[in-house]
Amino acid sequence: MTTTTLPPVEKEKLRPGSLAGLQVGPVKERPKTINVLVYGEPGVGKTVLSGSADAVPEMRPILHIDVEGGTLSLVDTYPETNVVRVQTWDEMQNVYNELHSGRTPYRTVILDSITEIQKFSMHEIMRKVVEEHPDRDPDVPSMREWGKSIEQIRRLVRAFRDLPMNSIVTALAKSDKDSKTAVVTWKPSLPGKLADEVAGFLDLVFYYYMKTVKDEETGQPLQKRLLLTSATGNVTAKDRSGRFPMLLEEPTMQQIYDIAVKGKKNSEDD
Repeated sequence: MTTTTLPPVEKEKLRPGSLAGLQVGPVKERPKTINVLVYGEPGVGKTVLSGSADAVPEMRPILHIDVEGGTLSLVDTYPETNVVRVQTWDEMQNVYNELHSGRTPYRTVILDSITEIQKFSMHEIMRKVVEEHPDRDPDVPSMREWGKSIEQIRRLVRAFRDLPMNSIVTALAKSDKDSKTAVVTWKPSLPGKLADEVAGFLDLVFYYYMKTVKDEETGQPLQKRLLLTSATGNVTAKDRSGRFPMLLEEPTMQQIYDIAVKGKKNSEDD
């Protein structure tokens, strides 16, 4: 086999166009959209935080795909949010097909939550298994069924991420305690390595939690919502933009969008 050395290419000759049938252009010309995973414990406010995208003009209108059946918190906060209740894998596929077709007006889609989506993925798989093999226990999936469910979630997250719109994914958080060091780690609640894989698919991965602090004026305990945007030794998080502070207090999607897309330090910056 002979080795061919390619001649140097002068910078001024590089022009946006196509390569191997694919569109090529400067990265600054990519669509101004975000993809983000927000995970945390039940009740911390993931649904309201994701729903706050409805207050961001560039992100409206939004479609909230409700899998958990938990959109009551949006009634008083963001009542104009469009919600679709999805309960089967086929329904999820149909919603995705409509969004992918470009026939809808939506600029943002919310998957709430990927933890619950994985559960009904497995439920659908086991339902079909039991139809073919009535002797199988529907609550005891084999390695084959686990593998199929995990692959479905991989494909789903990548597919929604690649839609030409903003994508927000929520998940419950899970903790693991090392039996030797007693160190507790936090990551999205998904089976096995899928938690790390899904986090790797998205540009922004944030851990949402509540902390009790002392009110400076009254001295009384006060609950604050905090968003951890960068990984620590025991918490999975990621900021691929490199623009976020380590913590955001009482965050909104307006803040997140402004920092990620506009490069602002906060939503009040010019």
